[in-house]
Amino acid sequence: MFDSPQAAGEALLAWFDRPRIEIIVEALVPAIVLHPSAGHIVIGASQLGGTPHASADFKWPRPQKPDDPEEIAKRGNADAAQEMREHMAQGLPYAFMAQIDLAEAARLGPVAASLPAEGRLLFFYDIAIGPWETGMRPAKVIWDRTPIDRLAVLSVPDDLASAQVKAREEAAALEAEFGTPGEASSRQQGTNYGAPARAVSMEATYRLPNPAALEFDRLGDFARAQPASKESEDALAAYEEALQASHDQYPQEGWRRQQLLGSPMPEQDDPRFDAVVVSEFGKQHLSREEWGKHRAAIFEKARDWTLLLQVDLADWMQAPYVEGTVFFVIRRDDLDNRYFDKVIAVYQQT
Repeated sequence: MFDSPQAAGEALLAWFDRPRIEIIVEALVPAIVLHPSAGHIVIGASQLGGTPHASADFKWPRPQKPDDPEEIAKRGNADAAQEMREHMAQGLPYAFMAQIDLAEAARLGPVAASLPAEGRLLFFYDIAIGPWETGMRPAKVIWDRTPIDRLAVLSVPDDLASAQVKAREEAAALEAEFGTPGEASSRQQGTNYGAPARAVSMEATYRLPNPAALEFDRLGDFARAQPASKESEDALAAYEEALQASHDQYPQEGWRRQQLLGSPMPEQDDPRFDAVVVSEFGKQHLSREEWGKHRAAIFEKARDWTLLLQVDLADWMQAPYVEGTVFFVIRRDDLDNRYFDKVIAVYQQT
């Protein structure tokens, strides 16, 4: 994370010569990070977790019932499958992930130019199912334009609140039996059904493209040196060090991975590949043979998609033993047309 291309150029002198730095600086990706703030949550302002601010008659969304719940359940092991069956049978509302104040984003300038300039984006996700289902069904993004003076802090739906209580009781039992590291107790931590409300401020930044992201190609021959040589291997190792030092990989402060727009920070491959596979092929995964046959087309189509929001679940939940990142991605033309119902959610973990 760098405040400016100039700041990046100076910092990168620790690893590269100036000709290479010029290439890297040219490849920097503007993004917006969500920085937790100590202040109280203001009505209509940006936040992680908690509950959305909307009109009093707002209906908290629920996932559409899947056509074949058993097929989804069987994607997990026996224990996970049973948990998914029970979860889907309840028909619970989505967990609320984040609220983005679009006016605040607009004040950051060109970095937010692709977003509407008024209202709020409300992000919802089915955490219990999402790791086994990439697509539109596990996620819901709503562009809410209710005037500020008509907003209310919504209450959690009763059935979702009950699930939250049960999950916290189970976490407390584990904490009592085994102990839980970290400062937050199970009473303060989030679960699959919700997370503590935290006010966040938006900060415009420039990030190094992740080697697994499409934007890494901007580095040209430096990124795709073939065949590999000692020089190219050393350069890539230096780049990995620069990523870590600039908080663009797996920073100790998890909030640095909470990101609006920009280039994703994948835990596996670029999540936009998954979006293409689901939307174009109608399946969760391709076989090795299918991937090889369609690889070039998938890469090309993936460039039609962009990151909308990236959520680090451990930081969002403020809980230990939590893994994974949720990527909300959208086709660029759908973003231009404000078709936020077309967002696809992709879950990844290492």
